[in-house]
Amino acid sequence: INATQHTTEPPPRYSEASLIKKLEELGIGRPSTYTAILKTLEDRDYVAIDRRKLVPQAKGRLLSAFLESFFERYVEYDFTASL
Repeated sequence: INATQHTTEPPPRYSEASLIKKLEELGIGRPSTYTAILKTLEDRDYVAIDRRKLVPQAKGRLLSAFLESFFERYVEYDFTASL
């Protein structure tokens, strides 16, 4: 019997470019709104930028958990993309 050790790693944090790419893939927003979305996330302290990566802050995590708990339908990707 050979035992091998495997570790799992979380997915890498989004950069501004990778988040914009993900928004495009999901059909959320438009090119004219991407800059405003990123600025709002940072201005409201939902995320901080550390070494070009978006790092969720306590306020952002709390808001995300609240919205997912009480307004799940409205934060689904398909619903948001259809707006």
